[in-house]
Amino acid sequence: MPRQKITSKRARVVEPKGQETPFIDLKLIYTDENLADLNESASNEESPKTELETSPGKSLAIDSPSTPTEEEIFNIYEDVSKLWDIERYLNIVYKPFYCMGCTSYYFNLHELDLVMENARFEPDRHLAVFLTRTSPFCTVKIYPNGNIYCQSFNRDGAREGLSKVLQELRNLGYYPRVQLYKYSVVNATFSVPFHLNLRKFHWQNPGITEYDPKKLPFLMYKMVGTLVNIAIFPTGYVYVMFASSRSLIKLAIAHILPILYRIKSPFEEQSQLNLSSGDINYKVLWEKYFQDGNYAVELK
Repeated sequence: MPRQKITSKRARVVEPKGQETPFIDLKLIYTDENLADLNESASNEESPKTELETSPGKSLAIDSPSTPTEEEIFNIYEDVSKLWDIERYLNIVYKPFYCMGCTSYYFNLHELDLVMENARFEPDRHLAVFLTRTSPFCTVKIYPNGNIYCQSFNRDGAREGLSKVLQELRNLGYYPRVQLYKYSVVNATFSVPFHLNLRKFHWQNPGITEYDPKKLPFLMYKMVGTLVNIAIFPTGYVYVMFASSRSLIKLAIAHILPILYRIKSPFEEQSQLNLSSGDINYKVLWEKYFQDGNYAVELK
């Protein structure tokens, strides 16, 4: 039995001063917002109110994004003032970094809520105990089946945060043994507004690309000097994978965009592409496919 630390406590909000974060519930533990929605949350910043917005009886003015030029797209991260329009134009979605430890330990969530610092448990909303930690800055979810999910600003931070929470649990008398670590695979997605000639790209770069449309409908591009892989579909949809930080994600996107514009195809590839299944969005299906690690198996 875990030793008793305290009998009652209130969850405490940890909000480091002067440190901005796109993860809303990292700052405010009492919100219900899921960290996976960080791309939406980071983009919904308040803008100065115009006369039309503040005048009673008038509808709100909504600024439509301008269409960026190719040169602006190729230099996507150089001009911050144009970044918002470019990210909306390309539908860029940044995914959170997480590390999940899978254990067979059974946790009493009501008990954890009492004995762990900065914890919150609302069983009518979510069957997990939420924690916030600042060194490294991360959020943690502990589930009753023993799974522990940690999310941070980069891959190393997520793993370190998980390791420290495991040590906290041991200090309290709990001894979960991690049987498997799982990391986020897909780091970002975006799409260009045209189809791509993947055969041409593979023919020009056979050493750093893998493409067999008879087996899989996408081309896998390996970014030289990194562990980043980029899955490119002929429809123009792109997955950036295996990056370890947000800066590396941006580097990969800035690197691949000029290449994609050089392999525009005036027509869709003629091969029969099984990109959807029923009413489920194929983008979600393929993200799960990559996350489950099926890619290497298919190539064998």
